Amino acid sequence: MMKVLGFMTGTSLDGVDMAALETDGEMQLAFGPWAEAPMPKETRAVLEATIAAALNWPRGEAEPAIFDAARRAIVDCHFRAASEFLERNGLRFADFDALGVHGQTVLHERPKNGMNGRTVQLFDGQAFADLTGVPVVCDFRTTDVEAGGEGAPLAPVYHRALVCHAGLALPLVVVNLGGVANITVMDDNGIAALDTGPANGLMDQWMRRHGRGDYDHEGRIAASGRVNAEIVAAYMTHDYFGAPAPKSLDRYDFTLQAIEGVSFEDGLATLSAFTLQSLLAGIAQTGIRPETVVLAGGGRHNTHLVNQIAGALAPAKVVLAEELDWRGGALEAEAFAYMAVRSLKGLPISFPGTTGVKKPLSGGKVSYPKTRPQSLAS
Repeated sequence: MMKVLGFMTGTSLDGVDMAALETDGEMQLAFGPWAEAPMPKETRAVLEATIAAALNWPRGEAEPAIFDAARRAIVDCHFRAASEFLERNGLRFADFDALGVHGQTVLHERPKNGMNGRTVQLFDGQAFADLTGVPVVCDFRTTDVEAGGEGAPLAPVYHRALVCHAGLALPLVVVNLGGVANITVMDDNGIAALDTGPANGLMDQWMRRHGRGDYDHEGRIAASGRVNAEIVAAYMTHDYFGAPAPKSLDRYDFTLQAIEGVSFEDGLATLSAFTLQSLLAGIAQTGIRPETVVLAGGGRHNTHLVNQIAGALAPAKVVLAEELDWRGGALEAEAFAYMAVRSLKGLPISFPGTTGVKKPLSGGKVSYPKTRPQSLAS
């Protein structure tokens, strides 16, 4: 058993999730404290500029200069968040065998026309290892992408461990409602996964564009609007939905262009309906009729969307992660703690059914500390 602190920063740029996990990287799981730390506005501003640069970065050219500034910003953000988290919980970095860090995704392109994809999760594992004095595992997706895989989703291997740990009946689907929605499907034949479409990403952008905050609390505004079915249908004609699974998305593969000119409330209602329809299409594509659907990720707080999903998937039982005693806000941070152990042991984290890679692959880059750990004050 190894004690690991896992970190996740999503494409919403809202904060750093941290979770302590003790695991053998297989079926043994013991859960420690977890927390969500808000991302400083200064860090978000750097990352937003970095994403804009990444989206205009031609293949084959040197990476944008801003990437190094972003790496420093995200390492500093992680170090400060983790130091404060550990102090609150009476822990030290030295209590952990490793740190598993996702890093900040600023670009994700799936394989196309026989060409490997590109994926960038900015972080500096060596700098973080030197700051903390603990081995760091990061850059979990590159090995898979270089082998022709999608590089995403990666959490399914942890979802499988959670389901087995809880002894849940199959078939079952775990839905992560993050900036992008992805699903893990489990039945007697094993696990499969895919990104299904936008989840919170477009809705959050719409909220910010109108100066109404970062998200639609409980989906109340979406519930007050009217769905434009023609726009939803137009979104669903995107080539992505006809592509075979496994498949992955970047948050920015879909835009708000289709709903320009629609009222604020109707825009949110329409984007919520698009999230629902794309999710249902993804589940249907797997051919599985689940007995249970577990909702995780920030979108599980969107009561309007959750009710829509539950109604559309009946008679399947739709439950929030917390109803299974899972920690819905910690799930992805836990997943990268779990994958850090698997990486250190050379165990696979991606599979033909989850990323389309030809054979199960391990992944993750390990950095060992070269200096003594530093304090937050230093």
